[in-house]
Amino acid sequence: MGPQDTVWITGAAGRMGQAIEHFLDHSRYKVMTSDIEIDVSNLHEVLNFAESYRPDFVINCAALASRTEADENPDKAYKVNALGARNLAIASNNVGATMVHLSTDDLFPENADRAFNEFDTTNPPHVYGKSKQAGERFVNELNQHHIIVRSSWVYTARPDDLLGRALLASSQGKTVPVPANQFACPTSVDTFAKFVIAAMESDEFGTFHAACTGVTSRFEFFERAFALAGQPTGNLRGTANPWQGYRIELDDMMARLTGVYEFPTWEDDLATFAAEHDLAALARGAQE
Repeated sequence: MGPQDTVWITGAAGRMGQAIEHFLDHSRYKVMTSDIEIDVSNLHEVLNFAESYRPDFVINCAALASRTEADENPDKAYKVNALGARNLAIASNNVGATMVHLSTDDLFPENADRAFNEFDTTNPPHVYGKSKQAGERFVNELNQHHIIVRSSWVYTARPDDLLGRALLASSQGKTVPVPANQFACPTSVDTFAKFVIAAMESDEFGTFHAACTGVTSRFEFFERAFALAGQPTGNLRGTANPWQGYRIELDDMMARLTGVYEFPTWEDDLATFAAEHDLAALARGAQE
């Protein structure tokens, strides 16, 4: 790759897009971002933008990610998650760009007793997962130079994210209900963004899982995060609604086989993230 390759990030206002933009080397890349001003479900808009700026990489962070909203409005979910991916795959292929498409572990059954790798058959149990699966298929079919990245739980230090809201509630003395029967692979947004960039720069293609190693419950994750933030864990209350329980574990087999990236354990990742983002300060700031 030459200097000042152009990277176009769609859905750039979201947590994934912001993190990827932050960690990109801006001396190496010309970074272009778009959010709602470019409707990814509108093929004409997407094609025009790509033809005008001719990016070398298109990173698709645009998505309708709410399971509830997807269930209530399947057409909207497929319009964004499937047609949006299709349009970006067509446009990126037309200008010779590599497409990096963000996907999800929601493509797999929700209560498996083993980890899923990239070669396992997907079987999404809900509309959101099905719409993301459809998007993956379009990307596979329409741009051979693609990298599909499936994430698990991705957390941030943003005050409006789950962890920030929980720290705020706890700092105010409120009870914080947290599911104890939801199990997955917590991964910081920093580690996820660094993997996306490493994969993009690796000259590898295909589907990659991108999750820290190990599986844990949301409750155990919050307990450890609260301890690292200096917050008492007594305000946490484990819940176990049987209709909300699930277990999904991703195996990063492709990252291992290609040597693109070595993921830390979720515990080490959280400790590093807590130190770098000062979760204790986030909790103190929530009180002010």
